[in-house]
Amino acid sequence: MKKIGILGGTFNPIHKGHLALATAAMEQYGLEEVWLMPSKLPPHKSHFAMLSEEHRLAMTKLAVQTDSRFTASDFELQREGLTYTADTLELLTKEYPDVRFYFIVGGDSLIKFKSWRRPERILELCTLLGAGRAGYEVAAVNEAAEGLREQFPKAEIGTVELSDHPISSNKIREAFYTGQPEQVQEYLPEAVWAYLQEHRLYAKTGFAELDAEMAQNLPRKRYLHSVAVAHLAAAYAASLGYDPERALIAGILHDCAKAYSDEQLVADCDKYDISVTEVERRNGFLLHGKLGAFYARTKYFITDEEILSAISYHTTGRPGMTDLEKAVFLADYLEPFRTQPTEPALNEIRRIAFQDIDRAVYLALKNTLRYLASTGRETDQTTAETFEEYRTRYE
Repeated sequence: MKKIGILGGTFNPIHKGHLALATAAMEQYGLEEVWLMPSKLPPHKSHFAMLSEEHRLAMTKLAVQTDSRFTASDFELQREGLTYTADTLELLTKEYPDVRFYFIVGGDSLIKFKSWRRPERILELCTLLGAGRAGYEVAAVNEAAEGLREQFPKAEIGTVELSDHPISSNKIREAFYTGQPEQVQEYLPEAVWAYLQEHRLYAKTGFAELDAEMAQNLPRKRYLHSVAVAHLAAAYAASLGYDPERALIAGILHDCAKAYSDEQLVADCDKYDISVTEVERRNGFLLHGKLGAFYARTKYFITDEEILSAISYHTTGRPGMTDLEKAVFLADYLEPFRTQPTEPALNEIRRIAFQDIDRAVYLALKNTLRYLASTGRETDQTTAETFEEYRTRYE
């Protein structure tokens, strides 16, 4: 029976680490060839910065064009909707009954394999190979493989020894988005690098792309709020002579971590070593700005420190706020969907905001503290310090 490896992935973009994994699996398990198979719509990943199927397949073909052992396969791309490994293998084994497939995954995927859709069926249809890079990951992969063998004693599960390749597709995209593609050129096949340059892919993150991502990932009501905040913040920014595009980006991302529970916000901040005060720990919702700024940097490649700071402080404010921070803070408080009772009324504060944004910030802070006091809720120290700064100016 013919032995063929399948290395699936988004390949967004494909890089030398993928080719090294395919080569190692081929040599260590006597595979006759390896098919590199770009996925269509991976159900477990965000589609932010996901290149089109055409681009990803084209780059995969370029990456393997000089090695006859490798084939760029569009098998999954020809299917409709979400694609799952179990379904792909069902179709492949029917189409190629004389082939034993070896499904190749990275170490992180092997460790999470039990959570995949129909893992027992996958193991019936193929030999599963997991690879851990040099260092701590090897032990974790070996442990995960042994655990799977115990749970599925009839399954064929192996590991692939792989030299360390300190690169990932995410790091490559980050380098392009932040204007430093030369830092990752050595990790890309020459033809793939040329293709990325020719088609100007992974350009700097803009509002339109982020807007589409938030529309997909946020609850509808939260997304509409974020759009309103983005455009109102841009209007405030423009009135102050500030770049409205940066305000749009800060506004559309300001609540990107808002959907998490208080417990999850605290847990994620601890996980990523984000500082948490005792008040924030007891009132986890206050952390969605800090965590949102972290995600804006790590998920959406925003490196503009002013934008990140505006996201971080949009709920609490901070002493010495920049114009962008004021714009986003105030837009979050005054956007058209808000109806909370205030003194003076919201529409009056909205009018003031375009005449004297600092006075509007003062009124927003004053009303916020009044509300917290009336409900017996704790006041964040940063908010109290910010109000004190404005109180001395206006009282």
